[in-house]
Amino acid sequence: MDEKPLKPILNNLFASLANPEQRKHSALADFWPKLAGNYFSQHTKPRFAPGGKITVWVDDSTIAFELSQRYKPVLLKRLKNQFGEEQVKDLRFFVGEIR
Repeated sequence: MDEKPLKPILNNLFASLANPEQRKHSALADFWPKLAGNYFSQHTKPRFAPGGKITVWVDDSTIAFELSQRYKPVLLKRLKNQFGEEQVKDLRFFVGEIR
């Protein structure tokens, strides 16, 4: 088993705790697979955007279309329940490379 020094791990932890935006992005990344399911979460990457928007990059246009037409209302409602009405105003899907 590889052992890693504790200092870099703790530095990353404290840096993420000190930055509320980073915590919000991490919470979204952690919650997304539960929300979208295993299949969709493998093809998507959500991010908070200014103005209470969540942008979801999707690696396939067919999946993006299905998410936006069929699942958007349910996903948006669950995101609002999780993060609050003030934090989530809209959900948008874009086709592109997920990184």
